[in-house]
Amino acid sequence: MALKLSRHAFTTFWDVHAWTGVIGGLLIYVMFLTGGIALFRGQLAVWEEPLRQQRSSVEQVGLEATLEQGLAAAPATPEELWFYLPEGGQGAARLLYYAQGEQVSSWVHDGGVREREGLSRFLFELHYLWHDATGVWLYYVAGLLSVALLLALATGVLIHLKDIVQQFHQFRPDKRRRVVWSDMHKVLGVMGLPFQLMYAYTGAFIVFLGVLVPAFTGPVFGGDAARADRVAWGASFAQEPAPGAPARGLTLDELTARARGAEPRLVPEMVRIRHRGLDSGTVDIRGPIEGVPFGRGTVRLRATDGAVLSLDAPGAEGARSSVLRWIYGLHFAHFGGVTLRILFFVLAVATCATILTGNSIWLARREARQESLGNRLLARLTVGFGAGTLVAIAALFLASRALPLDWTGRMAAEELTFIVALGLCLAWALAAREGGSLWWQQTGLAGLLLLPVPALAARSSSAGLFGAGPKLGSVVAVDAALLLTAAALCASAWALRRAALRHAPPPQATQDELPSPLSHGGAGLMARGQTAPHG
Repeated sequence: MALKLSRHAFTTFWDVHAWTGVIGGLLIYVMFLTGGIALFRGQLAVWEEPLRQQRSSVEQVGLEATLEQGLAAAPATPEELWFYLPEGGQGAARLLYYAQGEQVSSWVHDGGVREREGLSRFLFELHYLWHDATGVWLYYVAGLLSVALLLALATGVLIHLKDIVQQFHQFRPDKRRRVVWSDMHKVLGVMGLPFQLMYAYTGAFIVFLGVLVPAFTGPVFGGDAARADRVAWGASFAQEPAPGAPARGLTLDELTARARGAEPRLVPEMVRIRHRGLDSGTVDIRGPIEGVPFGRGTVRLRATDGAVLSLDAPGAEGARSSVLRWIYGLHFAHFGGVTLRILFFVLAVATCATILTGNSIWLARREARQESLGNRLLARLTVGFGAGTLVAIAALFLASRALPLDWTGRMAAEELTFIVALGLCLAWALAAREGGSLWWQQTGLAGLLLLPVPALAARSSSAGLFGAGPKLGSVVAVDAALLLTAAALCASAWALRRAALRHAPPPQATQDELPSPLSHGGAGLMARGQTAPHG
């Protein structure tokens, strides 16, 4: 027996589904599009920074000597610093600390090279609507949008439950445009449902867990944050020691060996050092845990003697840490390798198409009210965000390779390029007299902007597709992916243009093009000795 909702329930769920999609859909679109790209953040980080493409010298020099080299350019020893190690022996180490309220991030290379490229980080943070200029409030908006997506997915399943199997495969490209949009929305929505549910749930979990857990610290643990930490994490990171007296400590190489002794499966990836050179100094050594699904661990050591102060790793972790390990692992695709990430990228693009076709269905159902301000605004914003985000991302990549590599203002200029490009596309969409051609025009523009990027990348890197030096797999892969994406965008623009011309109304005939009375019907009247009627 087919499951069928009552008319009232169906109407209510449809309204919730539609309004949730319309209100938050375009921002969710941006989050999924940039999130799909951010799945390859590791490869993009190597592609964008030539210092990541060279063989690391850390193994020969040692961790302590590398750290000393990086700190040589610092005006004073920072109270707290983060030391990022090269992955797989490839690239330079990176040092991050705060000096006079300003964040300093530099590569340990030839006395220190300030971080100069932020494309991969910007796209990654845009995925959850984070930017230092806006602070945390947009991050919480991203969490609320994840909850809204869960609501839209749940109501979408309920209103289509009775025929969800049919909608898994029903696609009729020969029908009217409204039918094509509806079929595409349903097919892509049903096929991508597990993927979308997983990302909506894990996204909301990641954002709001840090807000909800402290809310229980008072009533459950009597305000004891350290005790709450031990229950949640299996270790306490709430109580930081105050600065002490100068004292000689173990080297970073010795401390890393102690951490590996406490957790042999740990692969050091990042080191957090607090109160370096003081008897209150502590060192946190973090990284993945080999042989454990989504395994990550942190060992905190006392810098003076290497005593293990706390251990957060699979098998010694609290409930919260165990859950987060799986949530983060699923959300950031820490499994399955590159093949799975390519599949997830395809599903992310399909989700973007589901959102845009959902807006098209909303507008098509209101054809009688097309002239209303709200409908016209939504139609233009759908194009402006849908195609404009593609243009902005392409412009970001172009700026990344066109701007001088050692220019101190290049990171800010890259972000400004994205914002200006997106703003101009939105203004273009809002000001255009006719919106039907905007899709192919802006999509084609994105393809053209992206096309020269791999060739421009050879100016700063010799390891890419067009570089003259030894090739590096991740760099060549990004160049090839950019060329394929540019070709796909140009081909999509061509197809959209053909579709727009095919569905365009025929032009109205001018007075000179109207048939004369002596042609066709007029000629027949004259042949019978009659005159053509006037008017």
